Amino acid sequence: MTDSNSAHTLLEQLRRIGACDCRALDAATALVSDGEKVLLAAQLAQVATHIRTHIANPRGLPPPDILPGSNSGRLNLSVQPASVTVAAVFVRNTLHGWGWADVLVDTEYAVRELLTAFVTAVEAATPTAPTRMTLRLRALSHRRLVVELRDCPANAGIIADAGHLVSAQVERISVHSGQHTAAGRTVLWCELARPELSRWI
Repeated sequence: MTDSNSAHTLLEQLRRIGACDCRALDAATALVSDGEKVLLAAQLAQVATHIRTHIANPRGLPPPDILPGSNSGRLNLSVQPASVTVAAVFVRNTLHGWGWADVLVDTEYAVRELLTAFVTAVEAATPTAPTRMTLRLRALSHRRLVVELRDCPANAGIIADAGHLVSAQVERISVHSGQHTAAGRTVLWCELARPELSRWI
């Protein structure tokens, strides 16, 4: 069977499973132990998450939270060059705490690029008072990480008018990335993939 045939066969199986009603699922899972039900539920949740993370958002929005209770970290920063160093420490500590060191280099790079563009845009507008930005890291799934950088009311107009701030380098290392402005507020974001195990073997 060719790869194309295998893909079509798998797609049909996924569609059949997705269309099953509760009674059919209950009848099928009545044949297995509770332990196997737990395993199947976990595997199907991973499949669903994997499919969801491959949906590109045409409006430039970051992906929504998928897994309740998944890892997430937030840091409020002053908009100044020194914040890039503070953010790097936050990224390193957060990802090591999650056991996500395999995506650390790309995440540090993306955060540095996004923060530098943000700080440069705000400083070019010479604001009269210090402003803030919020960096957020969140695990979208066990394989994907989203980096978000959000404005604050005091610099929202500056960032909204600054043009495209997500660099080509960030776009290159990301699965998806974007800059979304709605109701005068902007978020810069990118979605990073953890490397496949085969890359390290």
